[in-house]
Amino acid sequence: MSVAFYKMFGYPTGLGALIARKDALQELVRPWFAGGTVEYVSTQTGVHRLRDDAESFEDGTPNFLGIAAVPRGLSFLRDVGMDRIAEHIEDMTERVLEILLSARHPDGKPAVVVYGPATTEMRGGTVSFNMIDEKGAVVPFGIVERAASAMGISVRGGCFCNPGAAEKALDLQADQALSCFESIPRGAFTLGKFAACMGPDSAVGALRVSVGIPTNVADLDRFERFIDGFWSRPRA
Repeated sequence: MSVAFYKMFGYPTGLGALIARKDALQELVRPWFAGGTVEYVSTQTGVHRLRDDAESFEDGTPNFLGIAAVPRGLSFLRDVGMDRIAEHIEDMTERVLEILLSARHPDGKPAVVVYGPATTEMRGGTVSFNMIDEKGAVVPFGIVERAASAMGISVRGGCFCNPGAAEKALDLQADQALSCFESIPRGAFTLGKFAACMGPDSAVGALRVSVGIPTNVADLDRFERFIDGFWSRPRA
């Protein structure tokens, strides 16, 4: 199981943990090594020996200053209470889903498509979605992202470091996508060019809204006003 501490309590960024059974680590074979993961290296004999257990996976110099903040962050979570946090996240996520799933155009057609479960069951505090126009075409996520930023709302746009899940959720056809990838010259690739090649009916990314410990009702009220008023505001 991988853990990102900043997604738990906001700091430090770029620091996480990989939790695994020691016997499971023994089954993994690393065909390479990096600083700090070996006991010795010999270039003339072409051999090296990895360190034992987790140390063989810890490439480079640990973030000592960031690590010092982790115990304080874990204590903060314990003081708030994991049950209270879980209940709060579920309540806030339920509200986000209600806002997105109830968004409609004047003719009653849905204005948003939500990816993943439509309820809080089997999902955490992150919801991926796209805005869609009256004809069902997806609005490029960058347009929505910039409009949200103008209202002081931070949402993420893209594939969220998970192209496999994005391709599945967005139903990108493999043959068409491969053709588009290969048609764009090396060094010239942009999501805009890829989207143009895929056509207006295909989404090449999505938006992500996340809730956490500090999220409150006022935050989601503002998010609701943004979603409901999106079509009435000028968009770049």
